[in-house]
Amino acid sequence: MINKAIILAAGRGGRLHPLTIDRPKGLIKVGDLSIIEYQIKFLRDAGVDKIAVVIGHCAEFVKATLGDSLTYFYNENYKHTNSLYSLWTAREFVQDEGVLVLNSDVLFHPQMLRNLLQHPAENALLIDFKAELGEEEMKVITQNSIIKHISKNIPPSEAEGENVGIVKLSKDGARAVFDVAGQCIKNEEWNFWVPYAVDMLAQKINFYAVSTEGLPWIEIDYFHDLERARTTILPAIL
Repeated sequence: MINKAIILAAGRGGRLHPLTIDRPKGLIKVGDLSIIEYQIKFLRDAGVDKIAVVIGHCAEFVKATLGDSLTYFYNENYKHTNSLYSLWTAREFVQDEGVLVLNSDVLFHPQMLRNLLQHPAENALLIDFKAELGEEEMKVITQNSIIKHISKNIPPSEAEGENVGIVKLSKDGARAVFDVAGQCIKNEEWNFWVPYAVDMLAQKINFYAVSTEGLPWIEIDYFHDLERARTTILPAIL
């Protein structure tokens, strides 16, 4: 059973400016709690009690808000890098164990997390097979429930579903992802998302697509996402 998670929360969230002037978007409140606080609650309720947060924008505010029960890793290059680089900064936290990796802007039903943890696949991603797909979504193509391609560049007409932004990695899967991240950094390629590593490894490692099963979730990028999170998604979750 995986009991470690890394929440990636270094970015500025510029599309939600001015709400993100003094905080990353993961600390925007959607109800009584912020997005990250709901994630932490759901993780702990599911038995995942060792949690790290990768911080960057307004790092001290994040630490003051979330408290000292978490482990923090600072991405000093957060203005110029993306989620794969942020994940790499937390590599020492994993130490040859399995880990969950979450984007900090995803509000989701806690049953989705439990389904992912309980799935027999060692390496797996939550995928919404009923999502409306456009150019912006991180899309997937699967074969026998195994991810064969994951990218925003997949034409929507060819894609089967949308990546939620929560991945489960075995110790070998995590090691492979960190190896890809390290090679990217060595090559000074800073702006890849975590799914890039999954895509690079898909011919070597089976990453299973675990369906959201129609449970409510939302990635909060824009103001209309935040409004929907507050009025529709959160009431369906709690």
